[in-house]
Formats: sequence, structure tokens, C-alpha cells
Amino acid sequence: MKNFILVQAPVTVEASHLLLHLDPTIPDAQREFEPFTHYSKWLVQRGYAVNTDVLYSEHVARFIDYVYEVSISQFDANIEISISSVIYSYESFLIFGKGSSNPIAAKMAEQLGKEKATSQSSLAQTIESSIRWFLQVCEVHNSISPDTLFSRLYTSRPEYRRNNEISGIKANSWLAGTIRDALAAALPKRKRETLFRRSARRDRKNDKQAFKTVAFPIETSVSLVRQEKPKRSKVFHRDMAIYALLAASGGRTSEVLQLRLHDVDADNFAVYLRDPFLRKTPGLTEEEYRLLSWKGRATEITFLIEPFGTIFFEHLEQYLALEYNSSCGHDFLFQGIDGRPYFTSDRSSRDKTFKNYTIRAGLPDCNGISLHSLRHMYGTYTLNYMPVPGQATPGLPLTYVKILMGHSNITSTMKYAKHDTDLIEAYFQHANQYITLRGEQSMSTIRQEFYIRQLEILQQEANRIEGTTA
Repeated sequence: MKNFILVQAPVTVEASHLLLHLDPTIPDAQREFEPFTHYSKWLVQRGYAVNTDVLYSEHVARFIDYVYEVSISQFDANIEISISSVIYSYESFLIFGKGSSNPIAAKMAEQLGKEKATSQSSLAQTIESSIRWFLQVCEVHNSISPDTLFSRLYTSRPEYRRNNEISGIKANSWLAGTIRDALAAALPKRKRETLFRRSARRDRKNDKQAFKTVAFPIETSVSLVRQEKPKRSKVFHRDMAIYALLAASGGRTSEVLQLRLHDVDADNFAVYLRDPFLRKTPGLTEEEYRLLSWKGRATEITFLIEPFGTIFFEHLEQYLALEYNSSCGHDFLFQGIDGRPYFTSDRSSRDKTFKNYTIRAGLPDCNGISLHSLRHMYGTYTLNYMPVPGQATPGLPLTYVKILMGHSNITSTMKYAKHDTDLIEAYFQHANQYITLRGEQSMSTIRQEFYIRQLEILQQEANRIEGTTA
């Protein structure tokens, strides 16, 4: 960010983060940007998980930086700078950057150094929600005292528009109906209406792939955890143990990273994923404790699939012997290089390391791939492809997979059901190859061939009946 810095709030503050001005002319006592502090307190009160809190805070901080940069910049007289126009331009800024046709967005992309385009999936998943909630919190506090963010954008234009003019503008864009000193007009009124037009989520009911995180390819999964150790890696066995356990157990990344030594029963090749808030956590600092998270896994026991279960214990043995620090003051299994619990490390750094290993394993396209992809792979495999003795078709029943995944609601498990679409795809591939090999003219005789095959089937059935009655 150019104008602000996002920092963790002191323990004495009810908020989780603070946003501080970088302008050296602003006195230290006034550096805290209060509208963001109100929002951060609201996030804490809502009880969001730490990772969600951080993600929402980062999105809103960047949005505030954008609005502030607009407020201190000079634009041509024919460009309207208002609350609504700035909010509306942010979507174009994120997706198109310097190539935006919106003059506000294009100029801000140049001034703020916006190089990488934001995906529409990110816009729909978290950016839309975080900024929308922030604006609503701003509106609540704005009714008590004027805001200190958008007030810079107020111009000398008429304070109120005529009702018919407002209606006409809202027909094209409800964002443009903003009245001075009111953010309420810049917020959606209908339940399903979104803040940004392109942030509407897709209907995932019939999607082949998950919306944002895709399942790790089963064909490449063993290569991922069986690759050779890079020469410079100091925590190779730790990383491979984590990846193998995620693939073997289908656990969430947070659950696996918060694993403790006595949660692993090496004698019986068993691993238990337990709620960290139901037991003491000696050796953790207060800041580290705040980073613990739990999404309510329904079952502690895990059912490990092979060969990943065996690979996990192989890497675990090497990790404990070569990389693990036994005198670090805590009993969390996975540690950073500094000996502190690995779950407290930077998530983006963990994802970057994982993607580097996936490329080394032979997966060139890492789009949509993250550590969570291994959980998706586990769910997809157990539900659709896992061999089951005495069962003609592979895959476990949905209710069993629900237990394996630790879901409390079976609807969460249903998104892993890929079997029907995979069968349809196989049928289509076979049919298309049939037509391609025989040529386009085969379409003219395909109905005739269908009836010939039906007659052959009927003749075989007649011969069978005749043979049984003879």
C-alpha cells in the first residue's frame, strides 16, 4: 500500500488490526485510521476465524488506500469524483488495472503500481463481502459522526437530487444514487444484489470443478510427495510430511498444521485431529494463541488412504530425526525454521512453497491449486474412485465420506461428487472418437446402425430363450 500500513493491534485494543497513515505530516496521535478500527472491532465481535479476519482486513485496507489516493489526486474537470463513482471504479481497477476504460481506475492503477489483475473468483469470494461489510459499518458510524474517508470526495454539487433523477440514475447503476453525507445509497438494497457487478457467484451445482480451489490431480499426487530433496531445503521432510498427511487424511490445512506430538500414534499408524480450544496449549505466546483456529470438525479420528499414509510416516521419521527441534518450549509437531509453531507462519509463503513443489512434481499449471487442493483430492477420491471390495462401482457412500471429511453437514460433502459428470465425459469422448475415426459421413447412417444393433440384441435374446426352452 502507498498511503497506509496494516499492523496487528495491541492486546489492549478490542480490534485485531489497525490501519496507520504513512504521511509524515500527520501527528502520531492521529495516525490511526478510525473507520478501519471500527470495522476491525466488528470483525472480532462477529467471531471470524483468524485467517478470515486477516484476509478481510487486507482487502479493506487496500480499498481504503485506493479511496484515499483518489481523494488526494487531481482529475480532469469532466470526470465526476463522488462516493459512488469511486466505489464503482474500484472493480474496474482490480480486474483491468492500467488497461481499464474507467479514467479513475486507470489513473489509480498507474499511481498505485497495480500490475497483476485480480481474478473474478477473488472478487466474488472475499473482496465483495469484506468491502460491503466495511461500507455498512461506515454507514452506521457515519450516522453518529461524519466519516473521515469519503468526506474528502464531497464536492460543491447540489446536496440533494430530485426523486425522478435519482430513480433514473439507479435504473442504470444504483451506485450513482449517492446523496451527500450518506453511504447508504451506495449499498445494495436487495438481498441478492452485489456491490460489484462482476462479483456475483456462479451456481456451482453442476460445475465440473470447485469454484476457487480445484482438487489436486490424483495422477500427480504421488509424484508430489515422492520427489527428491532440493539441495538447499532445510525443512524438506517437514513439508513432505504435511503434504502426505493432507492427502492421506483429507484434513483441513489448519487442522494438520495444529497437530501436536501426542496426536500421532506411530505404533498403530493413527493420526487424530483435535480441537485446540478443548485443551491447554503450553508454550504458546498470546499472539500465537490468537492464530489458532477450528472449523468444527465432527470426528477426531482420521482414516488414512494409501500410499500417502505410509509416505507420511516415512517423512515424519526423517523430520523428527533431522529437522525437529525438541527444545522449543511447545509440543506442536510442525515447526518453522525458528522453532515456533508452523501454523503461525505466513500463509502466502506456505502456498508459494507448495506451488514450487507441485511444479517440480510435473504439474505446470498451478492455477487454483493450493494446500487445500489435497483435501479436495481426498474427498473426490473416496467418494468416486476408491476401490471397495464386493462393490461393482468404486467410491464410498456419501454418509461415510461425510465422516471421513469431518463435515457436520452432508451438503458440504456433496460438492465432491464428480462420478456422474466423469461418466458422461467418458461416454462423450468415446462417441466423439467413434465419429472422428469413421468420418463425418457416418452421421448419415448412424440411425440405421442403431436399429441394426437393436435387431442383433433382440436376435441374441431370442436365441437364448429358445436354448433354455429346448
